[in-house]
Parts: sequence; C-alpha cells; structure tokens
Amino acid sequence: MVRSAVVVVAGALLAGAPPGPSPDRDPSRLRPGLFLYAAPGLPETRFAETVVLLIEHGPEGSMGLVVNRPTDVPLREALEDVMEARRTDLRLYWGGPVQSEAVLALVRSPRASPGARTVLPEVQLTGDMADVRQVLKGKDPGDGLRVYSGYSGWTAGQLPAEVRAGVWVLDRADTASVFTRDAETLWPRVHLILERVEVRGGGPPWPLPGA
Repeated sequence: MVRSAVVVVAGALLAGAPPGPSPDRDPSRLRPGLFLYAAPGLPETRFAETVVLLIEHGPEGSMGLVVNRPTDVPLREALEDVMEARRTDLRLYWGGPVQSEAVLALVRSPRASPGARTVLPEVQLTGDMADVRQVLKGKDPGDGLRVYSGYSGWTAGQLPAEVRAGVWVLDRADTASVFTRDAETLWPRVHLILERVEVRGGGPPWPLPGA
C-alpha cells in the first residue's frame, strides 16, 4: 500500500510551509498512532485544517487517514451492497487523495480480526467488509465505525521532510477522538498543542517513553 502512495500536493505543502520555528521538527518521533495536525497558516490545499491518523511509517514511506473530513455521501450509498448499512445515518469520510476508490475502515474493538491491524488500543484498521458488517449490526455503530474513501500517502522520506519544514504538528492520537461525532472540533486543538510547546520552551508537545 505504501509503495503505491503518490502525494499530489507535496510540493504545495512544502512550498507553503509556515515560516518560523516548528513545534517539533524531529522526524524520529514519527510512528503509527500519532495525529498529524496541519499547521495553522497552511495554504489552501486539500490538507489545510486536517488531522491525519498515522497508520504506517517506515523507510519505504508513510500512510494515514484524514479523520476530520466527513463527506455528504451517506454510508448506505457508498456501501450499497452491504445490507447492514441501509439502516444507518453514518456518512463516508474522506481519507485522503490517494486511491479514492479504495475503501478502508477504522473499527472500535479490543481485538483485531484476522483481516485487521491494531493502530491504537481498541482501534483497528480493516478493509474486510465482514468487520464493517459486524459493527453495523450493533446498537450504535456511530460509536465504533468510520469508513473512508481513499487514504493519505507519502513516498520514502517525504513525511519526515514535511515535519522538518513545519507542515505538520505532531501529537498523540486517542480512540475517543478517532470516533468523535464532532469531527470539526479536532483540528482547532492544534492551537492548544502549540501553546503547550511554547510553555515547554520549544520542545516537543509530549514526551515519548525511551525517546
């Protein structure tokens, strides 16, 4: 998946990176399970005011999902072949500009199914519709399911370069935020994160064990 990722807005992101010191320009802190907040002042690209959950990161590249961009497309239309989706009012989310035909889901479960991967405690990434159907059968699927069209991808070395340029503000991700019903409240948190950075004297907004 990562090898096929092509970021069409990378040049614009780096060219328009906000001036001045970045809150955390150390790309060694990049790892799955972080939120990447688009830095305030980012140009009007598709990533402006987005929050990306980092799913994969390694020498070959990086992959994530934008978690705060619900679309106007009802899930029952996006998953018209999934009978269980017909009774839900959930919407499809925009995961990023790469492979818009790809459908991925984050499900809330303490255990990963054979076709899923743990991203955070109780957050599983899956492309298996059986996992999606299982959540849709529950009493309130809105508490434990987000379905995405496309994803966000970076080629080898690209995301670290953007972090060094100050394009992204890094902070810990959490399960409640991934499945919040108020996605519009996620990105404004970046200002509080930057305030924490300033209080810490320009250091990272949070310590990592062993870092």
